[in-house]
Formats: sequence, C-alpha cells, structure tokens
Amino acid sequence: MRYCNICNTKNYITKLFTFNLILPSEINLNNTLEIYYCNKCNFYYSDSNNNQIDYDNYYLKFNNYSDYTPSNNKDELCYNFISNYFNEKIKTILDFGCGNKFLANKLKNNFETDTYDIGMEKPNKKYDMIILSHVLEHIYDIDIFLNSIESQLNELGYIYIEVPNADYYNLLTDICPLQEINIEHINFFTKYSLNKLMIKHSYYSCLLTDDYFYINSKKYYVIRGIFQKYNNNKSFESYINYGTNIINSIKYENINNLYLYGCGQFLYKIFPNIINCNIINIVDDNKSLLNKKINNIEIINYEILKEKIKDNDSILITSMIGENSIRKKIETLNKKINILTLNIS
Repeated sequence: MRYCNICNTKNYITKLFTFNLILPSEINLNNTLEIYYCNKCNFYYSDSNNNQIDYDNYYLKFNNYSDYTPSNNKDELCYNFISNYFNEKIKTILDFGCGNKFLANKLKNNFETDTYDIGMEKPNKKYDMIILSHVLEHIYDIDIFLNSIESQLNELGYIYIEVPNADYYNLLTDICPLQEINIEHINFFTKYSLNKLMIKHSYYSCLLTDDYFYINSKKYYVIRGIFQKYNNNKSFESYINYGTNIINSIKYENINNLYLYGCGQFLYKIFPNIINCNIINIVDDNKSLLNKKINNIEIINYEILKEKIKDNDSILITSMIGENSIRKKIETLNKKINILTLNIS
C-alpha cells in the first residue's frame, strides 16, 4: 500500500473507492485504482501497486503531452502569472516536464529558459527557478523527486508549481465524469496539502492561490504556487549572541543604597549582574507587582519610593523602553539622586 506522500505514514488513511479499469495490453500498469484520503494532510491520492519506474516506462512510450494541449489559454495564463510576479527577480528558468514547450517558448521572451521532459537529456546546470506545471500530480514518490531537482536550483531559488485543485473537483462535472481519476493523475492536491509538502522540504510559500484556465469553454481549476527555498540566515542565533554579549557587559558592583526602577523581563535577565550591590528596593508602577519580591528584595511603587529615598541614594533605571518617562518622574523628587542607566547603544 502506498503511504501518504505528505506525512509518509498510513496512520490517517481512509480508503474511498476502488476502480477497475480496462487498459490496452501495451500499457504495463496495474489496472486497479484505489483512492485514498489522508485526513491529517487533506491529501488525496491513488495507489495501483505500480512504482515510479513503471510510470517512467509508461510515459516514455505514451507521452502525448509533447504535441498536445487541452486548453487554449493554459500556457498564456501561466506565463503571465510568472512574468508578473518575477519581473526582474530571476534570470534563468528550467521548465521541468515541459510537454509541448509552448510555455517555455513564451518565457524565452523574458528569461533564459531551458526545457526537460522524460526521455530528454537533463541540463547539467543550476537555475533561479524550476517550473513544475502539471507535473507533481504524476509523481509516485514526491519526496525523492523534490530532493532530486533541488540540486538544480540556485541558493534561495524558486519553484513554480501548478497542479489541479482538488478543492474544486466538485465543479469539474461539466467536463467529463471522473476526469481526474485516471492512471496518470495519482496525486490530488489541495492548497493545504501542497503547502504542507513544500514546508516539509524547507520551502516557504511566496504566493499560493486558486485559479483556473479553460478546457472547451469550461473552467478547469488549478493551484498556482511560488515557493522559495528557505535559507537559515542565522538571524535568531545572531540575535541571541548579540543580546547575550550586551547583557554580560552590564556590571554594577558595590553601590550602596541602590534602587532598581523598572521590574520587567529585562531586569530578570540582568539581575545576576547587579546582585552584589546594596539593593534597597525594586520600583515599578504595575499594581500587580506591589509587595512582591525578587531574591527577597521587595517591589514598591513610586509613591512609596518618594517617602523612602534619601539624598545621595542611587537609582538604576532598568527599563529601556520606559527610561525617559522614569527619568522625568525621578527628577520631580527634588533630591540629590544619582541616576544610573544601562548605557546600551
């Protein structure tokens, strides 16, 4: 049994239907289609006990996409979608599964475009974008396939994906009954399942939308998605390292009669760096903190501070966000107070 290609398990699978087809004797594919649904991934797919080699051999012999298109505006809409989004963002494109090359020939007006389809020699180079237009619905092992094409994608490169939209299959009844249930379309994507698949492969969605083109004046609904390879630019690690260095640089020792003004998340982090001072109180105007303690040091408010503080006492302002307003309040005390700040630039 074929597993769900999104979560790679059969734990959430429901079997929906079984179809027994009559195929030409020359087609070496099993003729029983079992349709499954993964309720974890919202992913539909079929299984007929074939494998990717079976499908590759089939398409080598029976690939009618090289000189056939069912739609008079499919490639035009795809071309407009890609051109409008990218404009000058990319230069090179590989149309993977290029079929009749109509789309690739249009793209050559704006981009350096190469083509590949089954039976052709694969270009040995990298690209800014790979187009998978009506390809993924044909792939037996999607994980292996996506891993293989990644080697042809430049760093931070894009993948354009267009697939039939399973969320709209109920509106396809005016084209042909069970049009999408066949020996070639074996994966049936929703936007949710497609996005989940690409996230699993470390791509994020730049644009993911419902759309359609026309087949015999009937709307054929598709998903159009642009995905970019995620590059961990170490932003979070840089943030941690920078902040840690700043906090470790804060040192206050041997200050007598010191008040800390501002009891918040930042104080919690720097408190170990000032614990060797003679701290009288922590000051904060948050009523919920009044009379609470940190390390046995009581938290008071501004009104209590006015009564307690004496000339030549020190206040360290430990709130960076509220530093200006706290300083103004301290200055209204009319006492000789040594105001200290964290001096973080």
